[in-house]
Amino acid sequence: MSVARVTKGLNANLENFELTDVMQLITQQVKCGILSVEGSNGSCSWSFNEGNLVDFDCNFPGHILDLKNILKQAGTLDDKQLILIHESEDLNSSQAFEKALIKKNICKRDELEKINLRRLIESFIITLQWTKGRYKFIPTSEINRNRFLAPQDANFIVLEALRQIDEMAVIKKRLQPLDRVYVSSLTLDNDETAAEDSALFQEGLHDQFDNDEFEVYKLFDGKRSLREVLENSITGQFHTCRTMLNFIERGIVTPLSEEIGFQFTRTHESSQNRNRGGLALLILSGALVISTGITVISVNNSGQARQPTLFSAIINNLRADQNSTLKKAQELLQTDNHSNAGTISATQSGLFGPHPKGTSAGRK
Repeated sequence: MSVARVTKGLNANLENFELTDVMQLITQQVKCGILSVEGSNGSCSWSFNEGNLVDFDCNFPGHILDLKNILKQAGTLDDKQLILIHESEDLNSSQAFEKALIKKNICKRDELEKINLRRLIESFIITLQWTKGRYKFIPTSEINRNRFLAPQDANFIVLEALRQIDEMAVIKKRLQPLDRVYVSSLTLDNDETAAEDSALFQEGLHDQFDNDEFEVYKLFDGKRSLREVLENSITGQFHTCRTMLNFIERGIVTPLSEEIGFQFTRTHESSQNRNRGGLALLILSGALVISTGITVISVNNSGQARQPTLFSAIINNLRADQNSTLKKAQELLQTDNHSNAGTISATQSGLFGPHPKGTSAGRK
């Protein structure tokens, strides 16, 4: 940012005059100049041209807002490309670096503008929550604008930042405690054949998530807490909080202390546990069969078990029920035999007894 002429401006503490009031004053009076703010957690400056935001520069050590770090973490820029840019280009300003990114086809113009707009909003989200610090506004006659950031209405940016701050406060309450560690529940086997499957798996996840969601998903490594994921995300605090809550509600990530059992989970440990459980059941079943066989042999040989057991009692009851059933069956058969014998005798006496007169047998 270049300043042509400096005149007397504002200089005060945030405790006496809030940053939103300063912004409103600048936009209402259609000022041109640079507003900078410094606090214990960093510093930032915004350039205004006729009340519109046209450029910014920020330094927040606790947040990833530096363009180089964002592109490197997203995989768009690597160290080799960065060295080539520094060797071939004169990077005397942030805009010169952004111009080199477009020239080297490392980043497209619309993507770069989108990243810069998000960084701009994030700078307000951070500073608007400060209660201590100093601000300074220096009016100028003219100021250069960032060619890779469309002029923004300052009131809109401030309102959008305040909206995200309010919604983020609600989401953080639902995410408590923020020091809890989560791990992805979407995993594959760690065997020798998992390398190729892992690449396909990552491609599948990239298709299921949008770019912002995928950037957040990569941070759940079982080591970072929710707070650390929030601090290391390049998608902004609000979008990161919303994505984390979405992942938790959908079961995509689970607390590290809980068992992971999503549909993609296939681990050797779980297979070994199942095999051990099945082996234990098989051994128990074999022991029951052997015990039952020994008891039956003992009962058959001696008529009764020397030391009654649960199995021998069951066998004795079965034998008693069987004997009772056989006895009742024999009684029924005997009753039926007597009935059938009487019926047969009566029939035989009718067939072979004296024939009455008048029959053909009597006439003979």
